Amino acid sequence: MDVLNMVEYKYGVRSIMNRTKIQPLILLSLLINAIAMGLFAYDNYHEKNIGYTVTFIVLCLFLMSLAIYGLVRNSQVSRTSK
Repeated sequence: MDVLNMVEYKYGVRSIMNRTKIQPLILLSLLINAIAMGLFAYDNYHEKNIGYTVTFIVLCLFLMSLAIYGLVRNSQVSRTSK
């Protein structure tokens, strides 16, 4: 048994991590920031700043994926805790 498994077994880290939900306000702020990054990408595209456009598109997609992951995780946690 390696050290990580011993810590999980002794302190129940895995069971605690599976039951935590991501706060809805954090998910909302992720969504708002993703929309803002998309708007910045759109503005920079029209100003012909391709480097900024790509950067803001990547940030937008990353933040959207985090928000979607949070929603899926919260629904799974709600389903298993009932």
